[in-house]
Amino acid sequence: MTVTTIHPILENLKTSEINIQESKKALSFLEKLSFPTRKTEDWKYTKVSKIIKKKYKQSFASCGINPIEYINKDLDAINVFVIDGVYCTEHSDTNSLEGVFIENIGENNVNYNTLVNNEIEIFTAINTAYAVNGISISVQKNVEVDKPIHIININTEDAIIANTRTLIVLEQSSQLELVQSYFSKNVKDTFTNSVNEIIVKENANFTLTKLENEGEGSYLIALDQIKQLSDSTIQINTITKRQGFARNDVNVLVDGQNCATYLNGIYRPINKEHIDNHTRVDHLKPNCTSSEIYKGVLNDKSTAVFNGKVIVHVDAQKIEAYQKNNNVLISDQATMNAKPELEIFADDVKCSHGTTTGQFDKEAIFYLQARGISKATAKEMLVEAFTDEVYNEIKNKNVVEYLKEI
Repeated sequence: MTVTTIHPILENLKTSEINIQESKKALSFLEKLSFPTRKTEDWKYTKVSKIIKKKYKQSFASCGINPIEYINKDLDAINVFVIDGVYCTEHSDTNSLEGVFIENIGENNVNYNTLVNNEIEIFTAINTAYAVNGISISVQKNVEVDKPIHIININTEDAIIANTRTLIVLEQSSQLELVQSYFSKNVKDTFTNSVNEIIVKENANFTLTKLENEGEGSYLIALDQIKQLSDSTIQINTITKRQGFARNDVNVLVDGQNCATYLNGIYRPINKEHIDNHTRVDHLKPNCTSSEIYKGVLNDKSTAVFNGKVIVHVDAQKIEAYQKNNNVLISDQATMNAKPELEIFADDVKCSHGTTTGQFDKEAIFYLQARGISKATAKEMLVEAFTDEVYNEIKNKNVVEYLKEI
């Protein structure tokens, strides 16, 4: 059904049929919600005016193109395609893994929309209200998936809004690696509004690596909302290459003992690109560890934001939480805003955070130039050495080669 517009950018959009009741709830929340401004603390350094002033259209075609050119054979993955925000079953592999179910999110999926908060997050509410369909990935108990699942998102039309929705559930003692890539096909003014709900149950192991590469004319807002239970391990890697605007929220609710949480990121904006990474780790139970490493290389008139928050709740004793954000400004006109945060309400913890922003050592560049290396190549070598700390955290070297090749 089509509803009367609540906000101008939603004019003439058709509401979601993933779950009619949940989409109606989200619409009721949208009537009361406003878009964030510079006065909104979590959006202090990021303006959304360029996004919300535009009008968008939806796609309902299951697969408007043949996406075979986006398959990387060296990655050796199960490929799943989302074209203009619509899950494309025609070209996706869905039945080639034992103990893994890849399908549309059904009306009666009990885990759908249980982690996100549509009542206060306007872009999440938009996704719930207007997503055309969504992908459900469930891994059965004790199943260890021996190759990655690669979700490839491609926008093919100008001014498209792609409300992509993914629900991932790992049952006890299961293991899964997921790669999620974002591309566009020579288009502009596209808006990808992506929501991942991820449930990692007891003793499960989950890795998600995201590649954001839609180009300068594209806007991306991505939320990873994760809940992990006792003895589980998760790693979320966010790699932003070419993206006109990106806002990444990674929120982890650590709701069990003996959990390990690893969040990593690389962002390399150029021109006037803007990249904003927000992370939040809530430690609710004792005896857990978390580690964050985010590195940025900023050129031209680009801007970037890193805001990492770790909250150690009452009675969550013996927590070890570490956070590091390092940035290099290649241009004098680039701007970096960093805000690492710790909130600790327990007394037996080891927590630290730190951030640095600077420029490359001129002596190191001169040293390389003196050995016949051009200045541009010397800088690129230093960039590679600088970012390798994050790449080294990714265990699957095929994934690392895929990221570097892009």
